[in-house]
Amino acid sequence: MIPPAFRNPPETAGRPPRRHRVRAMRAGAAVLLAAGIVSGVTGCVERSITVRTMPAHGLVYLNDVEIGHSPCTTEFEWYGDYDVRLRAKKNIGTPRDPRYAYYYLHTHRVTSRPWFQWYGVDLFAALLPVRFKDHKVWTFTLPRVGTATSDQLIQRARQLKARLEGPATKP
Repeated sequence: MIPPAFRNPPETAGRPPRRHRVRAMRAGAAVLLAAGIVSGVTGCVERSITVRTMPAHGLVYLNDVEIGHSPCTTEFEWYGDYDVRLRAKKNIGTPRDPRYAYYYLHTHRVTSRPWFQWYGVDLFAALLPVRFKDHKVWTFTLPRVGTATSDQLIQRARQLKARLEGPATKP
């Protein structure tokens, strides 16, 4: 027969002793508290690109997505090569007799990683309670696009037609 001091009462039969349950609850609360502190205090990176054009108020496209009229700022997620298209229209006449000059540029720009985004360093930078900012400023001068006369357009159309009707090449 088991002495009464060593018997489990019926309501606690099969459960671990109270001191183990309290220890487990405290450990769980500590882990949750630590995760909350780390997630709330850790830093992050704010990435943005500002595009400026000359002439001002040019329409900006990054990777075929319209961003807005310059100067404009947008956030970006990844570093690498960006396809940039810029268009502008400027009145060189008078308000009563408007004559427009058109500007266009299609180019590429590469964004490079700052030191806090290098592989390996970025893990430790993310754990620091600091907010890092990576702000890129791109400035473009747009070349003026000449306007073609009707005769020039017809001549270019004839040249393209001749190229299409030329001898076929095998791939």
